[in-house]
Amino acid sequence: MADFNPALPTPGKWNIYQNDADHQYNPGGKRLQLKIPVESIPAFCQHLMNLADDPAKHREIQVWDFEAREVKTVTAISAGFNAKSGKEDDEGWYGTINPPAHKAPATDIPF
Repeated sequence: MADFNPALPTPGKWNIYQNDADHQYNPGGKRLQLKIPVESIPAFCQHLMNLADDPAKHREIQVWDFEAREVKTVTAISAGFNAKSGKEDDEGWYGTINPPAHKAPATDIPF
């Protein structure tokens, strides 16, 4: 993939694993964990900001509002975190995370 332009200088890692039976909040449930290298944090933040600035990458999703104890609709980014390199071992699924770089569309600045 010679055309791939990664968003992060060093890829991070994701994994999904099962909680222990005595987990405080979700016994036996599944958990997603992201591990971003410290050296990639500025680029990761910039990637998120670029997606936030591009309305074409937004969509409405429903999330749980813990305070109101109800579902609410929010705007979310809908691109940039596909896990295409997932593998499975005894502890669960894992893979690397290094989304393609994305630049927000240019905006006109009235001067």
